[in-house]
Amino acid sequence: MNATTESKPGLKVQITHEFPLSRIRGLLCSAFEGGSNYWYEIAKYNYPKGIRGEEFSEGGSQQDPNEYWHPCQLVPTVEGGSLTINDMEGGKKGYTLNLETIMKGLKIMSEKYPRHFADFMQENDDAITADVFLQCCLFGDAIYG
Repeated sequence: MNATTESKPGLKVQITHEFPLSRIRGLLCSAFEGGSNYWYEIAKYNYPKGIRGEEFSEGGSQQDPNEYWHPCQLVPTVEGGSLTINDMEGGKKGYTLNLETIMKGLKIMSEKYPRHFADFMQENDDAITADVFLQCCLFGDAIYG
């Protein structure tokens, strides 16, 4: 291989990967319980139409009887559910976390922060990975840390 071959750009390939909701909820748990707690505030739970908040509590119909998730980790991963999150560090309010913004956040993290995305893929994620993920979901970039 010569120097001109090495300097040419590589191939950019898009793939589709299905992530278990438990992995996404785990990232949210890490973000909400540690990685992001220096900048976020949950302003409101927005439940899917026709489903009451109690259904997300322990023993509720939206909980898996074998695996409990706090409502802040569960609501945004259910179709029609979302959280309204305020940025306490930057003073901005009203960011939405739902399935759509979670999917966008994963894509952004894979493109802009491949090391953190690789840690997530290899189940080597931590509070920092989760913080980057949540910021990608809400801001489209990691603006803190």
